[in-house]
Amino acid sequence: MTRTFRIHKKDGTKIVEGESPLAITGISADTQVAAGDYYAIAIENEVESAKVDVPAFKTLPISVTGVSLDKTTATLAQGETLKLTPTVTPTNATDKTGAWSSSNTAVATVSGGTVTVKADAPADGTTDVTFTTNDGGKIAKCTVTVTPS
Repeated sequence: MTRTFRIHKKDGTKIVEGESPLAITGISADTQVAAGDYYAIAIENEVESAKVDVPAFKTLPISVTGVSLDKTTATLAQGETLKLTPTVTPTNATDKTGAWSSSNTAVATVSGGTVTVKADAPADGTTDVTFTTNDGGKIAKCTVTVTPS
């Protein structure tokens, strides 16, 4: 006596069939799905059970596993700016946001990825500019060194 299951969208489209447990795939990460958007049928000895609505659920987010910057070192003159771009992995991570910081604001500040070296920054001064992801606290760093203007 083999029991299998079939999951359908509410419009009747078959999603998956097989032995339990089954997975509903093809839904975007971090998505709320309403009760009744899917239903299940049990099949035993070629006899189908009544339809049973799948309860409401939310798909899991896709977590950040890493981050990098397009530059790991840079040399800038006093008063110059540089735009840094973070790349979060995986590319389909749900939350790619993060915060920028400078380890030595007497040398340079950073806002939205734009590094601004102070006009009066000490020659040969350095600062580490970091991007830290909100999801997972992953860190990427670029060391900025100042040259006289």
